[in-house]
Amino acid sequence: MHPKEQKTSVTMTAENQPHSSVEGTTPVLYYDGQCPLCAGEISALAKRRGTELSLVDVHSLPEDGLRGTDESFSKEELLKTLHLRTSDGEWLTGADANVGMWTGTRRGKALTVLRWPLLRLLVDKVYAIWAEVRYRRLYPQGGTKAAAPATVREVEHQG
Repeated sequence: MHPKEQKTSVTMTAENQPHSSVEGTTPVLYYDGQCPLCAGEISALAKRRGTELSLVDVHSLPEDGLRGTDESFSKEELLKTLHLRTSDGEWLTGADANVGMWTGTRRGKALTVLRWPLLRLLVDKVYAIWAEVRYRRLYPQGGTKAAAPATVREVEHQG
């Protein structure tokens, strides 16, 4: 980074939403904090990226979602697929966001292969299907409240 470039830190709360695209801003990942499948990955990511990445649970945002001067997303949009706002203000979603969130880590280097042209097509389709299934399973009514976790008996009965 050039010494004259502005470096700011983004601390996210429901009241403090990012709305500028100042170059050098900490990347921000919007994730579903009620998704048990995502919890392990977000935990590992936080350990590896530390303060180089701000993590925002979509459920901490106001009911109307994320409203800014550059982009606006409803909570439902943010819950349906992963969103990453890069340090230069670009928005990445889906598999691009998943690869982007690991930037600067060993895992990130390995994941870049998923963005090669032929693999990109397949990975994007698989991610889209996975994201839709995950969303329908957690939010069967289409809302932003996760369904209660299944009990052991329910799981045994299902399968």
